[in-house]
Amino acid sequence: MTGEPSAPDRVAAGHRIAEALALHLAAVHPRTAAASLGGVTYAVLPTSSDEHALRVAEAFLGRINNRVPAVIGIGRLAARPAELRRSHADADRALRVLGSGRSQRRAARLSDVYAASLLEELTDRIAAEDDLPDGPVIRLRAHDAQHNTALTDTLEAWLSTFGDVAAAADAVHIHPKTFRYRLKRLAVVAGIDLNDPEARFEAMLQLRLNPPHP
Repeated sequence: MTGEPSAPDRVAAGHRIAEALALHLAAVHPRTAAASLGGVTYAVLPTSSDEHALRVAEAFLGRINNRVPAVIGIGRLAARPAELRRSHADADRALRVLGSGRSQRRAARLSDVYAASLLEELTDRIAAEDDLPDGPVIRLRAHDAQHNTALTDTLEAWLSTFGDVAAAADAVHIHPKTFRYRLKRLAVVAGIDLNDPEARFEAMLQLRLNPPHP
């Protein structure tokens, strides 16, 4: 019988990953520096490109495989010591996205996950200020909950397939004719003009900022 690892086990696993990463980076460049802070291991790797840093990170994750869960965020190049803080912040933002489930990647630069990082920051603001206004997605979810319908899933499938009704209907396992009916119905319920690109963008943003509760 297995279960979630205990806190001491997670700490021990973190130490093992930190040691393995330090050894891996030292083999890449002897002037690498690494240290753990607050459960996160930070490293400074002398390199001429963040692409090289990404390859080093991916090689390390390939070595440890899936034996232990680990993700690596990579900051931008720092030409001077004063730029290390900015690089550190980049790495933290990328790391947060990788740990949030918004990306399937295990290593990334901030530029690789920038849009998802902005969504994380917007989500924080909304949570702190209770600042999510009423909108089409909110109305659809309320309707689905009250009437046991799946109009929100219909909208998300349609947007995700760029308006391809056949592909969207296949994604939600219904006939295209039924899908078209639901599409017309959700436009009325949500009060959304699906021909308006701004309305579509707003709906996509709300779907990502306000995920369904588990």
